[in-house]
Amino acid sequence: MKIIKNITAEAWLAGGLALLGILGLAFMSFLVAEPKVLFGRSLTAIPPSLFPSLVLGAMAIMACLLLYSLRRSLLAEHSKTFEDGALGRIVLLFGVMFFYALTMAPLGFLISSALSMAAVACISGNRSILQICAVSVICPIGLYLVSTRGLAVSLPELSSIEFFYARIFELFASAPEVSQ
Repeated sequence: MKIIKNITAEAWLAGGLALLGILGLAFMSFLVAEPKVLFGRSLTAIPPSLFPSLVLGAMAIMACLLLYSLRRSLLAEHSKTFEDGALGRIVLLFGVMFFYALTMAPLGFLISSALSMAAVACISGNRSILQICAVSVICPIGLYLVSTRGLAVSLPELSSIEFFYARIFELFASAPEVSQ
């Protein structure tokens, strides 16, 4: 049996994210408040812990899969541990997530998500401006629509953006049907 001597920065990050995801799922009842009840009925269609549980579960699964894919480098005798600026990238990543958490309420979900995704893309080494812009715009819009329309989750958003989406859905709902 080999003793693990050198653990890569990516393995530390994956292990930390897996641990945080599992602990978040285990203590979900302490993290999310129970929904208000009116006359014995819940005011929401879905429990408020559903979306955080989905996100934390997906994060834990992906981090465990990353750890599994890194298993050979964990057992290597000569592993690069925190070389090539890996520690700096990890610190930057957590800084971006801190920025994301602080700007979610004042800037809204879409703007803060787009800025954070662009920063993460740059930190991970992507240099294609077209790819960064596409991912930073399309993914938050898709996630916003799935969350608000599909899962009925309320996300913080600027009023102007909410009015824009409402107007678009009004136009699609009132469009005349084409008959053949």
